[in-house]
Amino acid sequence: MKVGLVTDSTAQLTASERNRLTEVTDGLFRVVPLTVLLGGIAYTDGELDPGVICRHLADGAEVTTSMATPDQFAVAFRELLENGAEAIIVVTMSGDLSGTRDSAVAAAADVPVLVEVVDSRTTSAGLAGAVSVAAAGIAAGEPVPSITGTVADWCASETVTIFAPETLEYLRRGGRIGAASSLLGRALQIVPVLGLKSGVVVPVARVRTRTKALSRMSMIAAEAAADFEVDPAALQAEIQQSEGLTDDRDVVELDRLLTSRGFTTSFRTLSPIITAHVGPGALGVSVQTKP
Repeated sequence: MKVGLVTDSTAQLTASERNRLTEVTDGLFRVVPLTVLLGGIAYTDGELDPGVICRHLADGAEVTTSMATPDQFAVAFRELLENGAEAIIVVTMSGDLSGTRDSAVAAAADVPVLVEVVDSRTTSAGLAGAVSVAAAGIAAGEPVPSITGTVADWCASETVTIFAPETLEYLRRGGRIGAASSLLGRALQIVPVLGLKSGVVVPVARVRTRTKALSRMSMIAAEAAADFEVDPAALQAEIQQSEGLTDDRDVVELDRLLTSRGFTTSFRTLSPIITAHVGPGALGVSVQTKP
């Protein structure tokens, strides 16, 4: 069976990753973009550099985002059908962070082949990993229900995302945390360490300095490796930062801390969509088993 694969732009896949996924799926791979609205002007996710988004946020500009629509997914599904897809798997960012998953489900209702939509309950590097898990299943010729079950299990138990925004204000504006949490962080001069748990943003730790936040993140990464019962060297530890600055002082320090714990690290810039919600200077790491 020829199975198509669709995801959304918050996975922030590199050109190399897109090419590999296109090859693995025999050309049946599509990415549906979300939208960034800057000063009321709509831009397709990826059209603006995340650094541009950060500069506008720092200057106080209004930056909002919009989910991918059912029509966008319908276009992707139609292209895959025209290219021979006999079934389609969709892996989206967390349905608690965006209506994108619901748009995929709505569009799937009108498709004359099996379309399975998986809510990854994560985003960014976690979502990219989930897409790779799905692609591996497709390449192996596994049945669609088996692939989607494996993806859901992997997302629930084999990927951990933690991050430290410079401020909670941007998450509060986007409704991803409550106003009380934002005020608490500012009042006590606390640096928050947050995580994604079951698809929602949750507090993981509160420390007094950025240095301690980085140390705590590396500690949580090591704890995740222990929970996976996998040697850190066999895991993917992907550092993610808003502006995509690999030479940023905090990025370098987090890399050093993770490396000292046995991880082999890689780097991914957050998508403009995620950057609009976490703000400039946000730094995180996703630890996951290799698909």
